[in-house]
Amino acid sequence: MNTFQLPSSPKLLTNLFFLTLALTIPPTTQAAQAKITHQEGQVLNDGVTSALCAPTHYDEQVELKYVNDGDTITLKDGRLVRLIGVDSPEIDFKSPGQSEAYANEARHFLQKYLKSGQILNLSFDQKRLDPYGRTLAYVYTENGEHLQELLLSQGFAKTRVYQNDYFWKCLNQVELTARDKKLGLWSHPDYRAKTVDELGRSDRNRWGEVKGVVTGYERKGQYLWLILDEKFYVGIPRAKSGKFSNILNLNLLESPVIVRGSLYYSYKKWQLISSHPSQISLQNRP
Repeated sequence: MNTFQLPSSPKLLTNLFFLTLALTIPPTTQAAQAKITHQEGQVLNDGVTSALCAPTHYDEQVELKYVNDGDTITLKDGRLVRLIGVDSPEIDFKSPGQSEAYANEARHFLQKYLKSGQILNLSFDQKRLDPYGRTLAYVYTENGEHLQELLLSQGFAKTRVYQNDYFWKCLNQVELTARDKKLGLWSHPDYRAKTVDELGRSDRNRWGEVKGVVTGYERKGQYLWLILDEKFYVGIPRAKSGKFSNILNLNLLESPVIVRGSLYYSYKKWQLISSHPSQISLQNRP
């Protein structure tokens, strides 16, 4: 195991470490960056949209049938649309009492905001269908209001990258504002980021958030590991390190962060594999 110990001058070694990473990470070309392609969309006029995360074109205009839950709607033509980039609490339709906190509030928010027969605009990202056959889209009202932003700004959803990430930085900023204000689900203890010492058996193999301070790093096998509070390991696949260039080029030592992902316990250590930079957020000191 190639483990780096912190010397008496950790800042200097950290700068050298991330400089080395910067030199080994291939530059991201403009052609390689994710971008939304619009071939038959409606061009947006200046001033039409009120969204922060606004596309240059709409790909399709549709009619709403009903709201399924906080991140899924059904169209008049029968298609299910999954809102890209957000994750609302899950409703248990068989046992409503087992639904996650704020699941029903998220659905009610959309039900009050949207009406059956309402015209909506869809904007697509690179992948248009998820593994369940649902259409993936950023959804906007005729006035240009972005449903994803509305949900995040009121605390009825969290950001989460699945297949598409064109607006992930913009949506993350909207979420952080709601989180700082403790709006909606961010006021509920179920959604509070845990410290490493608070993790228990019930957190194993579940998606969760952990807060801590970066105290070290390792290179081992196919991963670059950030170490939080000397005992929580965040693995970044070296093959995907180019996606993390902005994060890895920062001086992360002693930086407070919140990490999110599937938590697992192996070799007497809590670990998390981060496949996308949206899973690591710089924060004020926990």
